[in-house]
Amino acid sequence: MSGRMVLYRGSLKSCNYQCSYCPFSKHAMPLNELEKDREQWTDFVSAYAKHAEESEHHALMIVPYGEALIHPWYIKGLARVSALAGTDAAGAQTNLGYSVKKLLDDFRNAGGITRKLRLWATFHPEMTTVAEFAEKCRFCMETGVKICVGAVGVPEHTDLLMQLRKALPEEIYLWVNKMDGLGRPYTDEEKTAFADIDPYFFRELLEHRQEVTECQKRIFVQGDGKRRLCNLSGAFDSGRETFLAQNGMHGCKKKRCSCYLAYGGRENLQNEMLFGPYPLFRIPRRPKAVFLDIDGTLLPKKSVGRKTGEKKKAEPDGISEELRTGLKVLAERERTLLFLATARPYEEAYKRLENIWQLFAGGVFAGGAHVLWKGRKEQVYFLEEGEECLQYLKLFQEQFRFRVLVYRKDGRCYKITLLRAGKKPWDVEEADALMEQVPVAVRKRVQYFIEENCMQITRNGADKAGGVRLLCKWSGISPKEAFAAGDSALDAQMIEMCAAGGCI
Repeated sequence: MSGRMVLYRGSLKSCNYQCSYCPFSKHAMPLNELEKDREQWTDFVSAYAKHAEESEHHALMIVPYGEALIHPWYIKGLARVSALAGTDAAGAQTNLGYSVKKLLDDFRNAGGITRKLRLWATFHPEMTTVAEFAEKCRFCMETGVKICVGAVGVPEHTDLLMQLRKALPEEIYLWVNKMDGLGRPYTDEEKTAFADIDPYFFRELLEHRQEVTECQKRIFVQGDGKRRLCNLSGAFDSGRETFLAQNGMHGCKKKRCSCYLAYGGRENLQNEMLFGPYPLFRIPRRPKAVFLDIDGTLLPKKSVGRKTGEKKKAEPDGISEELRTGLKVLAERERTLLFLATARPYEEAYKRLENIWQLFAGGVFAGGAHVLWKGRKEQVYFLEEGEECLQYLKLFQEQFRFRVLVYRKDGRCYKITLLRAGKKPWDVEEADALMEQVPVAVRKRVQYFIEENCMQITRNGADKAGGVRLLCKWSGISPKEAFAAGDSALDAQMIEMCAAGGCI
């Protein structure tokens, strides 16, 4: 996420729909209760606006019990929040059971910025028709509102949801929530049917074990000011004026994240890659290209110790079922070009990811020294001074305690790795001291960087960001249309370059 996100739920517990399965359709709130909800929301918005400049929270979504957008105070509040300079997006869960034209007119008249508005629209087949609902969604999209559409995965509604998918514009994502009250597992046929409607339905069926360290960049605020990590976790404090503060790490007593508002807000690669910097809006990012580091991103970090040419059985790739399936959906359903961006040479990258290699179109290898678009184009930045550099480095192997790995293509060196034992990582001072022993004329033509126990040496100017830029040029894609992820300082430039497009 590029910023923190706030979820808000007031004391509203009523709806304009009368769905048979919903308790809020049976509760008619008296005027005094509605007034209380209005006051809570108004106070919240005032506090949000007051602290907006110094806050790291740049997105807000209303997640009510019932329907909020039939009440004018919610529309005015959303408009006010959207108009704040620090707000990237503001929206609400809604049933669209009203005139969406009037909603948008009222929103704009209150100063709202339409391009920042997000609607999470739920289809309720008891209360509306496919044609009516789809037309409202189309109107929102054509007016500039970003919208997603969803429904509960009731097996008896499969045909109806297929009709809805066909009626909606292709650009609008139709998600399917797992039916909690089904009382049995979905059949394989049902899973296939819902996956045809929602390519990410598999995420609803996975076990998302609680991991509180991934939940610190979103906050759930109640109308009374109490804060939670999400809609499922317990409250840990209250106070409207301090709700934006992140007062240390907060716990969670839940064993698993059992709904999208919980697991969709976690800071893992899958959420941001598929749904952008604020994934809880559930609007797919749909990048044209994705660039992923291997160690620490696709796979847990581990020291690199394999000798060049060493024969060794391929290790289990360690890719989670969720990430594996998500990458497959991107490559095969969304037609996204998947590329690697790694310090590992091509051969080592292949050995680590052999089981999913077919999903990738190539990548940036050896930290940028080798760029490949499979079967199309290739660029290798050779170390012209590599052999001379090696002669000097080998003189100091004993003093600095490393062994040398040399990577060549067509007999020419393009990367040198100075490998240490895992318990003795390199530090910047040692790396600088070693390179001082290399003649200036040679040193000026190379660059070096540290990855824990590896000191990597490549041609000056060959880096991951340059490789990403080259692959984007070859494939006719702007970096602003791409997504990149990595966990080291070497990845920062490519991530920043790809994040410039927003995808919010």
